[in-house]
Amino acid sequence: MFPETQNITSLNPNFTAFPDAKTIFSTEQAWLAKHFLPLLSIDLAVFNPEWAGIVVHMLNPIEPYECYIGDETGEYHNEFTCRNWLAFRLSDDNRYIFLGQEGYFQNTPFHQPDEDLLAQEAEMRQDHQQAKDFFQKHGKLPNNEAFLHVLGGKFEYSNWSTEDPPPAFHMDIADDGLNITYQGKPFIQVAAVAGYNWGATGADAIILMYEPESRTVLFTFDWT
Repeated sequence: MFPETQNITSLNPNFTAFPDAKTIFSTEQAWLAKHFLPLLSIDLAVFNPEWAGIVVHMLNPIEPYECYIGDETGEYHNEFTCRNWLAFRLSDDNRYIFLGQEGYFQNTPFHQPDEDLLAQEAEMRQDHQQAKDFFQKHGKLPNNEAFLHVLGGKFEYSNWSTEDPPPAFHMDIADDGLNITYQGKPFIQVAAVAGYNWGATGADAIILMYEPESRTVLFTFDWT
């Protein structure tokens, strides 16, 4: 566990806002760029100097439209993905390798996405681009929103923790907070932020966590 910092409104060299999707997803899974808006890359040197050069990426998923992500695609869930949870492996060159199946997402050839979802995708991409343009001009987010609400700290019980994680992961609820593990190894909370801080719709909190030994990145989403 690392000390919690709240409301990050300025960036030091350990943070890169609006990273290029072509640089953060596995080249074999280039289709991931269709499903996520890249928000912020975080060099884990912010927590531990020995982790310098290990970079994880905060993402805002395009889905869901009117439910949790993965809510309508249960036949494509596996041990690393389920309703409201999804996981990546971080490659040696800091790219995300999705540990689920492409069919986990509704807007794929495996499903028939409805017009509302397609319209939401177009709107989110437009809003995201406008926020990126604003940042490049002014060095901050529109309305001076925080880049992150939380950096580090412990996991707190909230709406997201009422949803069980995928089978590969284990969550314990304790008096002092939550413990989330993979193969007995604990995740750290890297950061949390509202998707809409970054100029598009999204969850009230995107929670990004990391398990260093396996280089597993786990996301879940809080909706109030």
